[in-house]
Amino acid sequence: MTSHTVRDLAASLPPSAEARALQTDIRFVEFFGLPGIGKTTASSLLANSLRRCGPLIGEVQIAWGTRTFIRRQIYRIGIVAPRLMNREFRSLVARIARFVFESGQSSIIDAVRVIWNLSVLVAYVENERPRRNTIIIMDQGLLQGFWSILLKSKHRETSEKWLEILSAIGVHDMVFVHLRGEAGVARDRLLTRGDRSSRMQRTSPDRDLDLWSSADRACREMAAVLETGMGTEDHLLAAVDVDRLASPEDVAERALEVVLLACLDRHRLCGSAGQ
Repeated sequence: MTSHTVRDLAASLPPSAEARALQTDIRFVEFFGLPGIGKTTASSLLANSLRRCGPLIGEVQIAWGTRTFIRRQIYRIGIVAPRLMNREFRSLVARIARFVFESGQSSIIDAVRVIWNLSVLVAYVENERPRRNTIIIMDQGLLQGFWSILLKSKHRETSEKWLEILSAIGVHDMVFVHLRGEAGVARDRLLTRGDRSSRMQRTSPDRDLDLWSSADRACREMAAVLETGMGTEDHLLAAVDVDRLASPEDVAERALEVVLLACLDRHRLCGSAGQ
């Protein structure tokens, strides 16, 4: 499927465009979905597949690179601290904080954690956005950050809406890939992992099914809101179904196809705008 898709992509371009990267404004590809559904594995496989596309795509990076945990925290502080001098960034952080506190989190610690994580993501996007001829793949991005907030919220009415905050951050250079699978599939896969990195692995047995049900509902509601709120903007959100028999390679192949199609559409739009 990969070679066929890439061949079709190249064939649709004028000869002068085949030897260089596509003229596209896509800078970020973000995976979104339940814990255990395969976001991290798919992001790594997708990065490798995109790199094999050669000059059509340009440079491909995975967010945060190979930094160790300590280096990652130092890097996060390093990109957030200077931006606190910027009024627009402070405004975004204030909106995020207001949304988090008004939504009602389980504890102050949870609230501070999700505010910090989402603020770091905003700073990261702003830091990497000026790059050209580069696509950055994120397995834990902005949508996943808002999902974490909604999962622990008490569903109170808030003066800030997550979609409006996302729009203020900017989605014009992003493609969201929703790995859409049943909660049972994600749960079974997560249980086979040896780490305890997800909160879904640390829940008590008597709350397990309720939490997974809430997590699944939050994912599906967010996807529906994004589709409705953003209209038909070119491939902003693409769904890739993940069933129990789907291999990581199968999922990555489907993700590759939707990302390439998004790149091609944006290339055509950029070309039309240039004319």
